[in-house]
Parts: sequence; structure tokens; C-alpha cells
Amino acid sequence: MKICSFIQHSNNLFVIIFYSWSLTFWEDGDNLKAIDLSSLPIGKVLARDIYDAEGRLLLPKNVMLKPSHLQHLLNLNHKTIYVIENDHNNQPRTQDFKYEQEETLLPVVFVSAVETIRNLMCQIIDGHIIKRSEVEDTMDLIVPEIIHTNNVWHCLNKIRVQDDYTFQHSVSVCVIAVKIGQAIDMPEGQLRQLGIAALLHDVGKAKIPTEIIKKPGPLNPVEIREMRKHPLYGSQIVNDLSFPDRDIVTAVLQHHEYADGRGYPLQLSAENIHPYSRIIAVADVFDAITSERYYRPRFALLNAIEEITRETCGHLDPIITRRLIRYILNIVPGEKVQLNTGERARVILANEKEPMRPLIQTADRFIDLSEERELSIENRL
Repeated sequence: MKICSFIQHSNNLFVIIFYSWSLTFWEDGDNLKAIDLSSLPIGKVLARDIYDAEGRLLLPKNVMLKPSHLQHLLNLNHKTIYVIENDHNNQPRTQDFKYEQEETLLPVVFVSAVETIRNLMCQIIDGHIIKRSEVEDTMDLIVPEIIHTNNVWHCLNKIRVQDDYTFQHSVSVCVIAVKIGQAIDMPEGQLRQLGIAALLHDVGKAKIPTEIIKKPGPLNPVEIREMRKHPLYGSQIVNDLSFPDRDIVTAVLQHHEYADGRGYPLQLSAENIHPYSRIIAVADVFDAITSERYYRPRFALLNAIEEITRETCGHLDPIITRRLIRYILNIVPGEKVQLNTGERARVILANEKEPMRPLIQTADRFIDLSEERELSIENRL
């Protein structure tokens, strides 16, 4: 028989199609219930295996349905599933799904890397020679953890503190840059070199007067000119470390070059900017807007997507920015938000076309913000 239901949420509307499906009837004692995926059966237990058209097992029975399962099935145009029905009414349960915490050493390695960059900067300020091995040892620890940690932003958000921004920023940019590199399928060797360049991208600031670095207010034109020398200073410092991959030096030198040619220090056009530098530039901006500063609160993930999209125009590499946004949208489910009504909710499915209008779950219902336009997300909890 033919049944119909919606397919995808990411298109900002629920498309209705007809789909041929063979239904098997069950006895009343089977305690099964056929439900449409449009009821968003998160937390229900799957009663029967789900196969694709070629007979490949997609999901085994007895699995508790998660948002990721739902998205996967919707993308494959599945409509109806069987769940174990223990309730005595026909209302879908909207129990709060417990998002699992990843087992990762990234927070521990992050703190160690912050101390490494702090020590390196202090050695440079004091006129000491720094050792390349310290940076390489840090990369050997942090890159594997970045690769194997899905939600690196969650880890960064838990361990960053406002008072230590300068050194944490270098490590955060390293983490984000390597994650972007992984998203564009860079081999691990290149991820390591990218990570080194990202970790050291601001090392030239050790040569900038402290009163400029720590100035609480806006810089004057003279101070801006001096601050804009830090990529050049940094490339000289990294060059003295004699890394085998000379692209690291280039990446540090070019990390403030912009696609429209208005960057510094060389005013390069987009095609002449090293790929590592383009990635670091995106990571640099993203970390800056998602970090809390003394003069403003940090942007939440969904707000950050809108902000970094604006930065892309003539400034950041649009392809790299889109890959970062795609990664962010994959980790947004589970984020807690507050609506303009004061209600608290959790993001269930991201919305690529309108990031601030995802599918959310409140205490008693699911809400598609792309449909209910009078509601909006005010802030992250």
C-alpha cells in the first residue's frame, strides 16, 4: 500500500510524497505500534529491524531512537517505523533525550598545550631560544585527540576562561583549524603541520609591546600599525625553529591575509594565500566570536554561524567557512537554548538554510521554528 509523510526538515518545509511500502500486520499482543516519523519518536524503542531498498540493515530492533537516527532515516526517505508501545494513549512521548558525553582526553591535552604556548611566549619575551621539540611533542598529543573528538567545541567551551584568553586562543585556533582540515579530508600528516602553524599563528605578539597587547580600549592608528606586524614577527620566529615543512612559516606569515586583498602584511589576493592560512583565518575569527571577552559575551553556536557568514563576504574563504558551518550544524543538536517566550528548549535538528530556526524540543512539545515564526531563540543556556 502507499503511505505518505514528510521527508526533510533541512529544506525549511516538510515535503509530502507518496512512497510504496509493504505493511505487515501484527497481533494485539505484540505490543507494537506503527508510527509516522513526523511524530518525532525520540526516546522510543525500535521494535523491528529497518532495512533499505537493497536489504541492508539500517537500524536493528531494540535501539532507543536518537535525533541522529531520525535525521538518517528522514534523509533516506523512510516514513513509518514500528516501536515498542508501552503507553496507553496515542500521544508521542517527548521525553528528554540524554545526550551522551564523549570520552576524550582533549580537555587535558588542551590545558597542557596552553602551558606550552605560554612558556614559549615567555621565553621569546625574555630573549631565550625556544625548542622546536616542545611544539612537536604537543602536536603528537593534541592532533589525535582532535581527530577522534566529535564535538570539540563542547570541550573548548567547558575549559576556556576569560582571564587566560591570549594563550587559550592560540590552542583553540589550533583545535578548530585541525577540525576544519579533517572536514576537508586532509591527511593526518598535513593536519599536524596545520596544527603547528595554527598553534604558533600569534607567536609574533611576543614581540609587540605589552601595553598594546593588554590595552583594554581600542588601539590608535600607531598601535594598529605595530600590532599588524605580528604576522611578520611570528614568521621570523617560526623560521628560526627550522621546521622541515616550510609551509608552516608561510601560514603564520599569511594568517591575516584576506580574500579581497585588504589583509596584512602583504595584501595578497585570494589565489595567493596558502590553504593553511585560509583555514587558520576562519578558525581565528570563529574562536574570537565564540569566546567571552571583557567587553562582550560570547556568541552561541547558532549566532556564531550567522556572524561568521557575514565575515565571509570578501574576507574569509567561503568554501572553508561552509565546511566549518556544516561541522557546527552536525554538533548543534543537544544545545540548550531559551526562547523569546522564556521557555527553555533543546535543539533537535539543525536548519542549514536558517541556522537560528532549528527544530527544538521544549518540556512538552516539538517546535519547528522555521514554521512558527513568532517564536525565536534569544540566547544559549
